[in-house]
Amino acid sequence: MKSIRDNWRDFCYHQHDTVCNQKYGDDLPYSFHLYAVEAQVYKFVHLLEPKTISNKHNNFKSIDKRLYDLIVMAAIGHDLIEDARMTYNDIVKVINTEEFGNSLAAQMVAEIIYCVTDEKGKTRADRKSDKYYKELKANKHAVFVKLCDIAANTLYSKLTGNSMYDKYK
Repeated sequence: MKSIRDNWRDFCYHQHDTVCNQKYGDDLPYSFHLYAVEAQVYKFVHLLEPKTISNKHNNFKSIDKRLYDLIVMAAIGHDLIEDARMTYNDIVKVINTEEFGNSLAAQMVAEIIYCVTDEKGKTRADRKSDKYYKELKANKHAVFVKLCDIAANTLYSKLTGNSMYDKYK
């Protein structure tokens, strides 16, 4: 049986790759980028506020598993509003239909995704307004997801010689 997170990943990949036929770079399916952002979460999760967990062998720092799952889900779905024709309420509804447990969890994922979503605008400056940064900054988990997105884009841009690398330097 697949986990809620696996079902969510499948949904997000389908929404970007099939429903919207979105590409990353010249010819990669957009799910490549979503996978790369998720990988950055795994790489940097230790930067989130961990708590010490003890067992009979050792002490280690970790974040709560449920919180971790919600952050991973937000990272996987971070472009749903911006690029895949979904709304905040659509996201809440989809997660609730997956029997995630409660609407607060669904709202948390949707809120993170909402906070990392660019505003409408004709230029990059319009899309990345002071209001955008103020709302982003107010949600520490959204900041983390946005940094994972930037890290994934930077790595891809550097490896492929994409001109976007200069914007991320």
